[in-house]
Amino acid sequence: MNLKNRIFTSAVSLLVFVAVGSAHAVSIDWGGTYRFEWTQVERPSLASPYGMKAFGLNYLSLSPKIIAADGVNIVSRFDVLANQDAFYRDGQFGQLFGQGWSTAAAGQSNVYSQQQRSTGLTVSQLYLNINQEYGALVVGRAPIEFGLGMTHNAGTGAFDHWADTEDLVGYKFIVDNFFFMPIIGRVYDNISQGNQVQDVIFHLQYESKDTGSLLGVMHKTRKASSGANDAPLASAGNTNGVGEYNVQTVNFIFGREWESLKFKMEAGFNSGSIGQRTTTSEDVKANGYGIVTETHFSRKDSKLGWSMKLGMATGDDPSSAGTYEGFQFDRNYDVAMLLFNHRLGQKDFLTTNAIKDTTKDFSNSLDDEAVSNVVFVAPKMSYAWSDRLDLNNTLIYGQLLTNPVAGNSNFNKDLGLEWDLDLVYKPMDRIQWVNQLGVLFPGKAFKNGDGVGGNLETATNIGFASKVAVSF
Repeated sequence: MNLKNRIFTSAVSLLVFVAVGSAHAVSIDWGGTYRFEWTQVERPSLASPYGMKAFGLNYLSLSPKIIAADGVNIVSRFDVLANQDAFYRDGQFGQLFGQGWSTAAAGQSNVYSQQQRSTGLTVSQLYLNINQEYGALVVGRAPIEFGLGMTHNAGTGAFDHWADTEDLVGYKFIVDNFFFMPIIGRVYDNISQGNQVQDVIFHLQYESKDTGSLLGVMHKTRKASSGANDAPLASAGNTNGVGEYNVQTVNFIFGREWESLKFKMEAGFNSGSIGQRTTTSEDVKANGYGIVTETHFSRKDSKLGWSMKLGMATGDDPSSAGTYEGFQFDRNYDVAMLLFNHRLGQKDFLTTNAIKDTTKDFSNSLDDEAVSNVVFVAPKMSYAWSDRLDLNNTLIYGQLLTNPVAGNSNFNKDLGLEWDLDLVYKPMDRIQWVNQLGVLFPGKAFKNGDGVGGNLETATNIGFASKVAVSF
């Protein structure tokens, strides 16, 4: 054996010895959620002929955390039975219940199938987290969350279907109740330089558990070179990719807690250039904003609790080609079971096509709608029937802000009234079974037609969902 081979063999042996010798110091902390859901929405088009969408979702998320040393963690997230649809597969939906063989593959028949189709394990998160006395370093594909989750939402809820993640490098400086975290994120990159989408984020927050005070701000600047700028056209006739996408999103959060009252408010604002030009060579600017408040009132010795969600988000005005006014909440932020959650009606009334798969419609889409172009109010009453059973009643009313059809003289703002009834059973701390019934009485806003008639049908819409989540 020559000298080079001996050195190589010795090095490998040393690495194996070190790995084996230190293996006992490494531990893995497992967490995750198993979830099964059944959802049925009758007449999502609100029109005839009668139609219904009904589907089940089966999903498991595994979140192992490798504790390599004191304060040094490698965190990941695996999705088992991930959704196979091109638009939903990177979400947290899970696979459709009853998805058998695909007839698109030669020799595979759905009718004669004797087993369900298998899917690969997908990885949605992987990052290094190093905790120190006065800070923490994060490197890799990590979740992003801020405030109430109206803009940045990591999808940590038991029934959340979406998750905000990004390839990033950030360091969190911590001083008592205050922290400051600068982040550089890469959203899209190409080997060739100058063809990328990048974020620069600054997160500042103060939070005191003693006083119940919360105050924070997150400032994000997203830039995309003209070659990587694929933002959907703000208006027909615009030219895309002629300039750099440079948009700033600023979110503020304020909160205060008392013994029987909790209040939080978050606001977000978009500004900058989206790198498009109108037919008159005018640069298209971003100018959208949204705000939401959440108030919770409960008495210590009472079984009744009250809460209120109140908010608004601007929508894009189709008559202003030089400005994009659209502001969409994160799709995890649910106000109602039906409204702003499932696609309803026969047009893009909420002007959210910029973030949706437009090849789908109300009949073959999952819950991919978002709060936009609307002002809403949602009071909720909760009753603790027993230690394990809760009953929730929610009324939701909304009005459009902007006419979604240019030139429609029959525009009406009224979206209607929805009533949601939730029965939540928790046999154990980590298990919950939720049954929901939602009834929407659509308003005249859904009648907006072709800009002249405004006579689309608006029948009552009913939805039902039953879902179980087991967290561990």
